[in-house]
Amino acid sequence: MPAPLKVMIVAAEAAPLVSMGELGRSVGGLARALKRERIDVRLIIPKYQRLINSHSMKRLVPEMTLITMNRFRETAIYRDELTASEEVPVYLIEKARFFDREHLYGPPENAYDDNADRFGFFNVAALETLRQIGFYPDIIHCHDWHTGLIPAYLKTIPAFSQDPMYAPIKSVFTIHDLRHKGCFPRETFFQTGLPPSIYTPEGVEFYGQFSFLKAGVVFADMLSTVSKQYRYEIETPEFGQGMEGVFQKRTKDFYGVINGVEYKPFDPRIDSFILSNYTKDDLHKKHRCKRDILEFCGMERHIERPLVGMIAPMYEEKGIDLLLKSAHCMMELPIQFIFVNDLPYRNEKFAAQLGEMMAAHRKHVRCFTDYDEALKHKVLAGADMILMPYQSEPCGVTQMYALKYGTIPVVRATGGLDDTITEFSVETGKGTGFKFAAYTTDALCEKLREALVVYENQPLWELLQANAMRANYSWEYTAKKYKDLYLMLLNKGKENH
Repeated sequence: MPAPLKVMIVAAEAAPLVSMGELGRSVGGLARALKRERIDVRLIIPKYQRLINSHSMKRLVPEMTLITMNRFRETAIYRDELTASEEVPVYLIEKARFFDREHLYGPPENAYDDNADRFGFFNVAALETLRQIGFYPDIIHCHDWHTGLIPAYLKTIPAFSQDPMYAPIKSVFTIHDLRHKGCFPRETFFQTGLPPSIYTPEGVEFYGQFSFLKAGVVFADMLSTVSKQYRYEIETPEFGQGMEGVFQKRTKDFYGVINGVEYKPFDPRIDSFILSNYTKDDLHKKHRCKRDILEFCGMERHIERPLVGMIAPMYEEKGIDLLLKSAHCMMELPIQFIFVNDLPYRNEKFAAQLGEMMAAHRKHVRCFTDYDEALKHKVLAGADMILMPYQSEPCGVTQMYALKYGTIPVVRATGGLDDTITEFSVETGKGTGFKFAAYTTDALCEKLREALVVYENQPLWELLQANAMRANYSWEYTAKKYKDLYLMLLNKGKENH
């Protein structure tokens, strides 16, 4: 029987132990799904102050000196499990002066001044942890800028590139969101221990700065991102943010793989936050959820009037500005509208503008700018449609959850929204939602009008809801795709020898 594939995932976050959002959710979900694929998968993350309490955490290596970087001195390694029910080992790198802080990366809308030092240390420590625990993976899978130096260290530092235990390791680097490139002043590069010869435009230099993310893109054996469409988009000047040329050079090694979702917390059959649980076979119970959210929001209970929800972080790229510009046009349509902030972070400028929007259309609009998990579930179950007019979206999960609730997405065709939603066709009866291309008020409102026409035809709408609720974006597909990519990379390495 062949030995199982060995994969070490390295990331700044992994849910449920510690997570700020999409990155941690993705890393934790992928790890558990790879384990179900019979892969020997393990994780390395920093040991933050805000890690959830775990009785299973043990101090594994009390003191480790980083032999490749004298400036960092000693550290320690702890071991835990990702969840109690699934045996996915997690190794936690301890360094109190770097990670024993209130925030992971810095206060809201700010970053710690020493993030280059913090995550430079973490990258070296993660690699040296392999030696300490005696686990040399076939693949080291790095996620986002925080781990971008690992592929560079493997390729350029003799302590790794010439070590027979490290040299065979292949690296995969996943970009979750190109907005965060890990850019730091030039001088920070010369503290990393990387050879000066790679500080060039073809290497890790990025417009006079040093980019962790670019290091990963240039030196990893394989690249991936979180949807096929986003992978194509970031090779263009519109979305590439100055890095499109680097992606174009690596296009043959670059893959788009949709992130999966864990449906258990977002399943209308068992969701404890909603008034009435339901399936695609008893959708009439969804009307009870609609009455409940309307009552909760103090809105007129016109069940026949379409209810449109929007659940989004208060960031400009998530379409808040387009929503605000489109408010008057939207309110000329026969709809009711509820906005819910999807993160604990609150943008005060947008909060004020959303408040003005609600005041101007008090009868049919409610805006909740403080995060509320229960309300989010109530809107997913009670709304008829979910609006996602995003400027950009690498993957997105709200549209996938909405499908499961039979709540129809109306999305801008960008990134993962384009990949996961198929346009509904009245002629064929196929499709799961509605998409518009232009980032304009006219495009948004015209697509809402099209959706309302279908909504008025009850048999067609019920067909669309059934289509939506059959869609499946569980982690199993994502894990199988990554397993195929890992094996392809390893086989390619054998062919080259």
